[in-house]
Order: sequence, then C-alpha cells, then structure tokens
Amino acid sequence: MREETVRDKCRICFLMLLSIVFIGWIGGWTRALKSGNEAYTSGDYHTAQIAFREATLQKPDSPLTHYNLGTAFYRSGQFNKAIEAFRESLSKHTEKAEATLRLAHIYYNLGNAEFKNGDLGRAIDAYTHSLHLNPGDTDAQHNLALALQLAEQQADLVQQQRANQDTEPPMEPNDIGEAEAAQLLEHLRKNENTRRQKLLQQQRKSGYRRSKDW
Repeated sequence: MREETVRDKCRICFLMLLSIVFIGWIGGWTRALKSGNEAYTSGDYHTAQIAFREATLQKPDSPLTHYNLGTAFYRSGQFNKAIEAFRESLSKHTEKAEATLRLAHIYYNLGNAEFKNGDLGRAIDAYTHSLHLNPGDTDAQHNLALALQLAEQQADLVQQQRANQDTEPPMEPNDIGEAEAAQLLEHLRKNENTRRQKLLQQQRKSGYRRSKDW
C-alpha cells in the first residue's frame, strides 16, 4: 500500500516536471520572438538576428521564426542568408487554408531577396508563386513585371554582345598590331558593358517595391 503511494507521488512529480519544462520551452520561444520583434522594429537588425536565431532553436519547425530571421537578414543586406531562411520557412510551412496569405508573403520576400542577389530567374519564379496564392498583390505584380523587363534587357545585352563579336570588321595590317587591336576592342567592350550594367543596377535599385512583414 505504501509502495503504491510512493509510486503515485513519483508519477505526479514527474508529470509536474515535464509541465514545467514544457512551459519554460514555450516561454523561451515567446521571449526570443518578442525580443527579436522589438529589435527589428527599432532597426537593430543584428540583435534581431540573434533573437530570431534563438527562436529557431527553441522551435525549429515554426515557419514564423525562420521567416522573421530571413527578414532581419534581408534588412541588413545579407541576401544569401535571407534566401536560405525564407526557403527554410517554406519547407516548414503547412498547407492550411488560413495560412495561404502568409505563404504568399514568404514567396514575395524570397523574390525580393533573389532580386537583390541578382538572380532574376529565381525572383520571377518566387513572385509567380506569390501571385498564384494572392493574385491581388499589386506589389508582387509590379516587381514581377520589373524582373521580367530586366531579364529581357539582360538577354538582349548578351545577344548584342555576341552579335558584336560576330560582326566586328577586321583591322588593316598597317593600322595597329593585332595585340593592340585586341586590347582596344576589349576596352571598348568593357566600357559599353559597364554603362549598360550601371543602367540595369539603377533600375533595379530604384524600381522594385517594399518587402512584407507579418
């Protein structure tokens, strides 16, 4: 009789211990998330990254924590890390209907990070996914159109470069040497490429629209 009572008490203590650990785990995640949000709002993205990273350790399967970490990386210009975090958020996301709009936001910000990172193809793919989930998002529509335009311009630039290489007239032997001619053509080509690339960069920096936060 006494032995059974002791066992019952041990079982109760064990359950109480589990509940305390569980509450502490949830509380740690909540505190980390709150701390990250406060730092992010104040513009301290480095501190936000630390807090959100801690939140991902506390709750690794939460798409929200990885998304928030991605936004902090994005705001600090760490686009490769932002892309990684956004993709991790997508991998943890469920297909619940009530979360559809949030999923569209993840794809939208992934598109922005890919855009900033210079990968227009992946940016276009991400914006397309975002619009499939949220067709009325005018920012995604604008950024997709801009990415498509820049991709077309880049393709035209590559095509023009190849055409120039095919149609460059041969130099007269008495004008300058072959080595000097090659250097001159390369110099002219680099100047033209630099001018075009600066134009594309200016359009890309000023043209696309904001990122989304939850």
